[in-house]
Amino acid sequence: MSDRQLPGPGSLCWGLLGQRRMLLVTGRALVMEAALPAGGAALARHSTYRTRPLRRLEVTLESLQRLTYGDPETREREFARIRRVHRHINGTDEGGRPYDGLDDASRTWIAMTLFDAMVAMERLAGRPLSPADEAQLYDEWRPIVVSFGIDTSAVPQDLADYHAYFASMLADVLEDNPEVRHLLGAVYASVPVPPWLAWCPAPLWKAVSALAATLMSSVLRADLPHAYSRRIGLTARRRDRILSWLVHRTARWVLAVQPVRGRFLPPAASALQGGSVAPRAARRRSHVPRQRPATRTERVGRFFDEVLDQTGDGLLTRADLQAMVRSVCWPLELDAQAEQRVYESFDAWWAELLALDTDGDGRISRAEFVAGTPSGTDETPQPLQAGLVRAMGAVFDAADSDHNGHLDKAEYRRIFGPKLHPADADRGFDALDSNGDGQITKAEFLDALGQFFTVRGDAEAAVRLFGRN
Repeated sequence: MSDRQLPGPGSLCWGLLGQRRMLLVTGRALVMEAALPAGGAALARHSTYRTRPLRRLEVTLESLQRLTYGDPETREREFARIRRVHRHINGTDEGGRPYDGLDDASRTWIAMTLFDAMVAMERLAGRPLSPADEAQLYDEWRPIVVSFGIDTSAVPQDLADYHAYFASMLADVLEDNPEVRHLLGAVYASVPVPPWLAWCPAPLWKAVSALAATLMSSVLRADLPHAYSRRIGLTARRRDRILSWLVHRTARWVLAVQPVRGRFLPPAASALQGGSVAPRAARRRSHVPRQRPATRTERVGRFFDEVLDQTGDGLLTRADLQAMVRSVCWPLELDAQAEQRVYESFDAWWAELLALDTDGDGRISRAEFVAGTPSGTDETPQPLQAGLVRAMGAVFDAADSDHNGHLDKAEYRRIFGPKLHPADADRGFDALDSNGDGQITKAEFLDALGQFFTVRGDAEAAVRLFGRN
């Protein structure tokens, strides 16, 4: 990859992609990505957007900003990391149609929805790009798309080629599916309370989420490309168009008078001011103790819902464990060989967990998991012994960057607390450091994580990494 081909300071791409207003058109892009044939199945089975939508959104936006605003080394690492993640996304939908995270056609479409989002952001805010600026923006964006490792023949050559390609996708390829409908509004109603708002009463958050779902559903109805809306029978009402007009233009007017750090997301703002691509500052989390269910059966059920069922479909599958692996590997930026070892260890754990699959359908329901977990508080389910130890041992080895057999606070923060306030990170570290010697041994790590995954203890670090908060 020649970094000289990619957009830099002063480019249109730098001036648009990192704007906070991109949050308003991200939903449009996600709906069109999910509308790919078999795309809805891939999203449902491999993404945590249903259970951890805010974290999923933050990771995606920061990754895009590293690709766009990063230095050559940062960009290359990010392209490689995304390719490694997508290598493990594959399968078939309910109709037997295959999907593959490294398929050039699928990756091209996803990248083009992001270009469309930048163009739509300006148009919807009443400041459409001129034909010359749109062509320039596409010329800047195309090298980023190709740098994912996509064959150049799969990527539209110029803006005219792009417009023809986009129109044909809307008219002939995209479809309707349950994930599209969920993204059109229901996803906003199910957003969990962010950790830094843990003090917020549940009824108040539920009301706020319901209002957000209503508003964003209305805005999306107006914002989707008309050709696709007609195809799936979605009609934008007059009030939808009015609300969209108000939301996009108000956001533009309000943010236009803000300084760079007000108008742009943190990584982009840092780069635009001459710094490195830095993530947002850590926020102190509200530490509100969770009410522990009275019975072990209730605790096991809640653990299934909040930790094991990563994709939110009510089932435990291999894809859920792979989602856990991504949570581990993403902040560590492991090389392909080290990452593969973590995946293999979780696959071995999954092979043992299948002992709980009493009906033999290759999936573990909540009822099967609860029934297969012993009721005694000190008993460890047999399927959660050897496989669990191997999987958590692989997590420890991945985090132990200097391979000295223990985790110091810097290593701990890399995996468990890259976005945590130092005080929150220290509290989680101290909970794992059972003897208080300032380091976490593998035995301490396995004991704490083992208790967590067998529902005998709450390790805050594990809740933050694998849970829905």
